[in-house]
Amino acid sequence: MSRDKTTPEYRPVKDAHKTLGLWSIRRALTFAFTTAVVLLVAAWFLLSLLLGSPSHAEPKPLETKDLLDLLKLVFALVAGVGALVALVTAYRRQRVDEAAGERAERVQAHVEYGQGVELLGHDRAAVRLGGLYSLERLAQDHPYYRQTVTDVVCSYLRMPFPALPSGQDDQSEQPADHTTQDPELQVRLTAQRLLKRHLTITDPDQQPPTYWDSIHIDLTGAYLIDFNFRNCHPTSATFTKTHFSGEAGFVGAKFSGDAGFVGANFSGDAWFNSAEFSGEAEFVGAKFSGDAWFNSAEFSGGTKFDQAKFSGNAEFLGAMFHHYTYFDWAEFSGDAKFVVAEFSGSAWFGDAKFSGDAEFGEAEFGGEAWFGRAEFSGDAKFDEAEFAQEPNFVEAKATYPNVNNVWPSPWRVEGEASGMARLTRGG
Repeated sequence: MSRDKTTPEYRPVKDAHKTLGLWSIRRALTFAFTTAVVLLVAAWFLLSLLLGSPSHAEPKPLETKDLLDLLKLVFALVAGVGALVALVTAYRRQRVDEAAGERAERVQAHVEYGQGVELLGHDRAAVRLGGLYSLERLAQDHPYYRQTVTDVVCSYLRMPFPALPSGQDDQSEQPADHTTQDPELQVRLTAQRLLKRHLTITDPDQQPPTYWDSIHIDLTGAYLIDFNFRNCHPTSATFTKTHFSGEAGFVGAKFSGDAGFVGANFSGDAWFNSAEFSGEAEFVGAKFSGDAWFNSAEFSGGTKFDQAKFSGNAEFLGAMFHHYTYFDWAEFSGDAKFVVAEFSGSAWFGDAKFSGDAEFGEAEFGGEAWFGRAEFSGDAKFDEAEFAQEPNFVEAKATYPNVNNVWPSPWRVEGEASGMARLTRGG
C-alpha cells in the first residue's frame, strides 16, 4: 500500500496572536484610529473653549491658495494615518520577534537540559561531573529550570551508593569503604556541594545571586557523605530513611516548610544548632550514632522525635518548641540536656528511656508535660523548671537512692531497696 507523500498544506494557527497577548490587527487598528479621532475632537473642543469660536463668515468660492491648504491638510491626515499603522505594525513585529527569541531560547535550554541529563548517566565519572556542571549552569541562567535540576541532582543522590548486594535494600548496613580517590564519591560530593551552593544564605537581609528560591528537596533514602547544609534555606526538605555517613551539618539551616527526617540514620555527629523549622519537623525513628546538637534550635510547627534513638549525647540547650513536641519511646543512651529549653505546647516524653543524665533545669513548660512510664537510669534534674500545668510522671521509674535527682513538686521517688523505683505523687 503506497503512502501519500504530498506536502501537507500549511495552515496558520487560528488566533495565534492570543498566545502572545496581542489583539488582532483589525482590533488594534480600530482602537488606534478611534483613539486618535477622539483625541483630535477633544483637542478641537478644548481649544474652542479656551480661545473662543471664530465668527461665521459669508460663504465664498475657494481660492487656489485655500485649495492648496486643504490639500496639505488631507496629505497630513493621510501621513498621520500611515504613521499610526506603521507604529502598530512595528510594535506587533517587535513583540513577535521577542516571542520568537524567547521560544528559541526555551528550545535551546531544553536541548541543553536533555544533554546534561544524558551526561549524568554516562559510565565515566568525569563525564558525569560535566553533566552536573552543565545542569547547574542551565539552572542558574534559566530560573524556571532550577527546581527541575534540583530534582535531577536529588535523584542522582538517591541512587544506591555503595552498590548494594542483590536482594539488599538498606544502605545503612553498607560499609563506607570508598576513599577520596573514588570517582563516584567525587561526583556525589560535587552534587552535594551544588545543592549547598544554591541554597545558602549567609546574610539574612540579602539573597546572593547564586541563591535558588522556593526549592523543595527530596533525598529520601539517599546516601550522603559528610553532608554540609549549613545556612541553607530550602522551602521544604525530605530526608526519610536517608543515611548520613560522617558528620551532618545543619547549623543555621532554615526550613520554611516541613522537614522530614523519619527513619534517618546519622552515623556521626549531627549538628542542628540554631536551625529553624517553620513547618513540621519529624525525626520519628531517627538514629543518632554520634552526638546530636540542637542547641538554640527553633521549632515553630509540630515536632516529633517518637522512637528516636540517641546513642551519644543529645543537647537541646535553649531550644524553643512553639507547638506540640513528642519524644515518646525515645531512647537516650548518653546525656539528654534540655536546660533552658522552652516548650510552649504539649511536651510528651512518655515511655522515654534516659540511660544517662536527664537535665531539664530552668526549662519552661507552657502546656502539658507528660513523662508517664519514662525511665531515668541516670541523674534526673528538674531544678528551677517551670510548669504551667502540673507535670505527670505516672508509672515513671528512676534509680533509687539517688541524691542528685531533683523532681518537680509534688513528685518524688519512694523505694525500699536499691534499683529502679516508681515516682509517686506526694500530698
